[in-house]
Amino acid sequence: MLNYLLLKTDATIFCPVTYQHGGNPLRILQDSSRVESNRVKIFEFDLAQRVLSNEFVPDDLDLVINFASESHVDRSISDPLDFLTNNHNLMLNILEYIRRLGSNVKLVHISTDEVYGEVGRDQSNSEWEMPLRPTNPYSASKSAQEELLMSYTKTYGLDAIIINSTNMIGEGQNLEKFIPQSISKILGNERIEVHTNSSGILGSRRYIYVGDVVGAIWLASITPLKQFNDPKGLPTKFHVAGIRDINNLEIINLIGKILNRNPKIEYVVSPRPAYDASYQLTFDKISSLGWAEEEPIEVKVSQIVKWYQQNNDWLKVDYNSAFGI
Repeated sequence: MLNYLLLKTDATIFCPVTYQHGGNPLRILQDSSRVESNRVKIFEFDLAQRVLSNEFVPDDLDLVINFASESHVDRSISDPLDFLTNNHNLMLNILEYIRRLGSNVKLVHISTDEVYGEVGRDQSNSEWEMPLRPTNPYSASKSAQEELLMSYTKTYGLDAIIINSTNMIGEGQNLEKFIPQSISKILGNERIEVHTNSSGILGSRRYIYVGDVVGAIWLASITPLKQFNDPKGLPTKFHVAGIRDINNLEIINLIGKILNRNPKIEYVVSPRPAYDASYQLTFDKISSLGWAEEEPIEVKVSQIVKWYQQNNDWLKVDYNSAFGI
């Protein structure tokens, strides 16, 4: 997002960060142009602990884009209290910050397809068509964030957009995420578990490259929203999804082909108490504004795999040790 805003705008960008949740300073600083740009102000600040103030960010902001959240299902299941508390508190503090700023700032909140729970591959799921039906603590925390935002929109008249995205992939993801974990295991000749539901159905996702999501976020943020006003006063939603529904075995085999390795596969019924085999988002609304995936997902997976081959320190579990931090 930082790269995109530096390229497309002349804005000054304020970026509060915390590294206590497994973050890595090099994720932000790997592109030296960001460091050199006087338009990016990076500062350490935990949004879950307190409300931002003009001590850190000036009051004349135009736009707040909220990516902040813990986002790993398995960790949310093993440690739900800290996980849920963090995601709830940071959202409340962001909303309070914007409420205090007044009506001149727009909030774009990045959410997930998982708030809807499992949706079959043959089902439609356009914006506000389905209720929020989260099935694990992570998706429940994201659902709670959306509901908090809805309440502030209704009560305080906040100008807000919700972006529900399918699973984002890209360079520099933590090793706990599916694609870098698969790359690491294939290179290490390790067994890879491919999860199914209790009926043996493989999980699949509409994976989408993070750069495509960033383009959709910016397009939504600059589009006049009157044409999308909800008669019930709900905030405007945009669904952003990959075109192709691709199962995890296909992804693993694609990575193996790129690496010229044969993956070791083991089929396992998912240990998650509630395993969502698929999510679906109907994304006609953002497409109507001219948005589309720039390249097929296979091209992006190949690009990502080659990046990790060239930056193999990112495939180490202990990031701080790997990078001498």
